[in-house]
Amino acid sequence: MAMRFREHQEAAQAASRRLLWLFALVLVLLVLTINGALALIYRLSFPWMQGFPHLFFETNTALTLLFVLGGCWFEMLRLREGGAHVARLAGGTPIDPPEGRVGDLYEKRLRNVVDEVALAAGMRPPAVYVLQREEAINAFAAGWNRDDAVIAVTRGALERLTRDELQGVVAHEFSHIFHGDTRLNMRLIGLVWGLQMIYNFGRSLVEPDDRGRRGAAVLFGLALIVVGALGWIAGRVLKAAVSRQREFLADASAVKYTRSTEGIGGALRKVADQAWRGSDRIHQAQAESLSHLFFVSRVRWDLFATHPPLAERIRRIYGFEVVPLAARVLPPEDDDAPLTQPMAGLVPIGTDAAAGADGGDGAVDLVLPVETPAAGEGSDASRHDAMQAPALAGAAQREREALARIARWQGPGERRAAVLGLLVTPGQEREWQAWAEETAGLTVAAAVRAELAHLTHATRLPVWEAMLRRSAKAPLAERRSLVEAARRIMKADGQVSPMDRLRWLVMRHLLSGAAQRLPPPAGDNDIAHLAKDVTTATAFLARMVAASACASGQPPAWYLVVMEGLWTSQAVPMWVAPDADAVAHAWARLAQLSAMQRPVLLRAWVDAAVRQAGTARLADEAADALRLAAVLLGVPLPQALADQYIEVT
Repeated sequence: MAMRFREHQEAAQAASRRLLWLFALVLVLLVLTINGALALIYRLSFPWMQGFPHLFFETNTALTLLFVLGGCWFEMLRLREGGAHVARLAGGTPIDPPEGRVGDLYEKRLRNVVDEVALAAGMRPPAVYVLQREEAINAFAAGWNRDDAVIAVTRGALERLTRDELQGVVAHEFSHIFHGDTRLNMRLIGLVWGLQMIYNFGRSLVEPDDRGRRGAAVLFGLALIVVGALGWIAGRVLKAAVSRQREFLADASAVKYTRSTEGIGGALRKVADQAWRGSDRIHQAQAESLSHLFFVSRVRWDLFATHPPLAERIRRIYGFEVVPLAARVLPPEDDDAPLTQPMAGLVPIGTDAAAGADGGDGAVDLVLPVETPAAGEGSDASRHDAMQAPALAGAAQREREALARIARWQGPGERRAAVLGLLVTPGQEREWQAWAEETAGLTVAAAVRAELAHLTHATRLPVWEAMLRRSAKAPLAERRSLVEAARRIMKADGQVSPMDRLRWLVMRHLLSGAAQRLPPPAGDNDIAHLAKDVTTATAFLARMVAASACASGQPPAWYLVVMEGLWTSQAVPMWVAPDADAVAHAWARLAQLSAMQRPVLLRAWVDAAVRQAGTARLADEAADALRLAAVLLGVPLPQALADQYIEVT
């Protein structure tokens, strides 16, 4: 993954070099053209003169270079502030802190979507701006690097796009940041500004003042406009040459991040509807000079187009021609839960995954917006087998028979009842009552509970993971409903334990179906660089691996052994129970550890637990916590831990 990140960096640097070479070529052609044009004007104006005045061409060349290079230098100075300057130039207003303006649910949803995609891309969430006066669906990303990058979205996009469509647009803009396109575009702003400096200066001389009067320099201004038009044209050709192909990559990356063509595809189809109606124009005065930044750009001539044709972008996403979608204003929806559809490569641990301290003292805001459950009732064959439980001799035999039947569970009703039933803490009647409410109407629910009763500790967690992996292929509505139901069951007993929180994180991870990880930020993919996150995760696991010590307030011996083994050259951080947000952030960043580092961390945890247990098996809660940690890290179980489970598929 680190190699892929370096490849993106090298590609961005190569693109920057090509841009500079293209600019140099355009500048040479511009100088030659201006000299030729001025020479022709001179000949037509003074036909009786022999030759040209002394230093005629040198002066023309020097003035052209002064305007162009001076304009580039001046604009680059203004752009030093980064993406925030560009966002303000386009008429954007920031919506940080995350709440945005009081009561604005559209902005709240945008902030959540940006946080989600940032987590998927392994990046820090950028500042977010809204172009409040723009009704067209559009957006852009700007900045020299990831630290000063911003994402700006028009008001029309907030009000007219569904959440998934908005997610696709934001993922498109994140691709530009991730692949280094924003740095290239920032350079392009400065270079194009210089190329059109003569034209802009001529326009300033021609335009009337506040009283509608024009000065004596109108004729000189018109001459500059005529000459500067060459630079204006050159700037637009340069933008088109550099920007166009980057949009296809960003569209493809948006599909990859969101694992959906309907998000980015639906947004483009609504843009097509606005274009057909003539309402896709950005009205801000600087929009034309920033056209190469936008999600879509309206250009009449293909020569100057900074984006591929809209129809071609849509066709590449869907694989065939589709009709536009009506870009109507949608009613605002409260977006309490930050994640809707997990991203490709994302270990979907939201920053708002749990509210309050990790002490299990009450309410926790864990989940996605509620949708109508998509659960069905499973197959007749599995329902018949479940009802015909034979009289078996011995608990082990009954468990084997139950596992054989569970292996055939594929229906949404069976998966739902099983996943939720295995979340119930043994002996917790209030949680079982909540389970009954969540599975009401499923004819397979009673049979599923009967089968789950035959499972021992060695198979309960493997079966739960297997059901979640099968559910990862289910429609989004089913996954949303499953996650919401899990939240209600976890809260049914009035508290949320550390094990509940850990299962919650794993549940979201497995339901994403994530099969790959995105490249980690450079230098942040080893244990030493993530020491704070390693400490947070270890302190959190200690509450399950060494629960009795934590309850007494003493530093857990297991925690000390792990930390002394990892930090041999520095003092061991004092054990403190981390809060929920810190835990969520820590697991998200630990997922970025390199493939060689993740097994090292897991083995440190398991080896310390095995030494503490001596010849005895690990306690069930300790083993479960370490197994779930292995799932989050995406690494195989060490043998000492694997021996306590019976794997199922």
